[in-house]
Amino acid sequence: MGSVVRRLANLLPGMKLARWKQMNNEFAMSRRSRPSASARTAPSGRDSPWRPAAAEIWLVRLCIAMVVGLTATAVLAGEVADPDLPVAEHIPDSPPTGIRLAPGVTFSGYGTLQLLVPDRRSRSQSDSDDEDDESQFSRRARLDLSHLSGIVWWEPSPAWKVLGEVDLQDVVQVPRHVDDDNDGSDSSSFVALDRLYVDYHVTDSLSVRGGKFLTPIGRWNQEHSDPLVWTVLRPLISQSAFPTSATGLMVFGSVPVDARWVDYQIYAADGGEWRPDPHSQAFDRALGMRISTSLDRSLQFGFSLSRFGEEGDASTSFTLAGIDAAWSWHKVEFSGEAIVRHGSDGSPGNEDGWFGQAVVPVGERWWAVARVEAYRRAAVVSRSRTALIGLVYKSSAHWVFKAEWARASGSADGLPSGLLSSVTLVY
Repeated sequence: MGSVVRRLANLLPGMKLARWKQMNNEFAMSRRSRPSASARTAPSGRDSPWRPAAAEIWLVRLCIAMVVGLTATAVLAGEVADPDLPVAEHIPDSPPTGIRLAPGVTFSGYGTLQLLVPDRRSRSQSDSDDEDDESQFSRRARLDLSHLSGIVWWEPSPAWKVLGEVDLQDVVQVPRHVDDDNDGSDSSSFVALDRLYVDYHVTDSLSVRGGKFLTPIGRWNQEHSDPLVWTVLRPLISQSAFPTSATGLMVFGSVPVDARWVDYQIYAADGGEWRPDPHSQAFDRALGMRISTSLDRSLQFGFSLSRFGEEGDASTSFTLAGIDAAWSWHKVEFSGEAIVRHGSDGSPGNEDGWFGQAVVPVGERWWAVARVEAYRRAAVVSRSRTALIGLVYKSSAHWVFKAEWARASGSADGLPSGLLSSVTLVY
């Protein structure tokens, strides 16, 4: 096992550094649609105990079986793991570069200046209590210092790691928006605690994480920071169908199975989220897992399954299943995700959606990006649809420029439609 550790230690940092420098993923704002009127008026889930149904019991047993099976597979594999095997995606949880503050302590982060110029469709939308006039959802042209993020991680030993990320959101908005209905709480500046957790590395196949972490559903939600993604606008399925963060426990690792590596993440949360984001629902309880692997050196595939409840809706449990894939060829990339969510109280909680994205190089440091997505809520007759095209410039000096045109249609009231642009500086 010692040689396996050394081989992975040599392999993974180089791979993460390449991904950081190339910034080969997508964007996120960690936004979520507001809850429905019924959800906002429902009593808290803490008012009535949650009794596990057959689905929860089945999921618990499945997660336990996965941990035992994957760990046993790794132990039996011993030293036969071949470092030349295709490598699973290994979602990065911290940038591999940064400023060394002290032995074992590193600091990194980024800042993003964002511009939105809405088209006629967005400007003509009527004001309502359920629509945000903030940042990406504005009906007026707006310049916004949308993110000022700081990430610090401490590795006192190879087995232990502590990471925290604080994100100042909507620091400066011109013009400034104030919502008279809620005193500006939805669009005012906010200090978000994105992540704060402790990792203990047991073996290459098993690590334990406790604290607040990004929910491991799909690829986008775990790599949504501005320097790592291709677009200003975040796909709707990654911000609407589930809480973007969880406070609880997670076990994860990578194991060699047959001729490839397999990554797994299994997590549980029981409410009590640390500093919840007012733009997003929080988990009341959750149990879920994600498995991902590389089918070959250019094709990655993942599967997510979760059973959860949300704060503010005591009577509903949601079951969510999702798939995601990414394929790269030279500098061309194709990626996509799809999810289906079913609520236990019937159709009001049912949602499904998908997106597909293509990125093609058009110059030495220029890329063209295109994306289509669709989303459907049971309470709405038609689907929300968005088509996006844009250009991305990646400098060699750790900054990125993005400009894109998004067109929303269908029942997409309140979604961005128009020109979105940003400049992100990594420090």
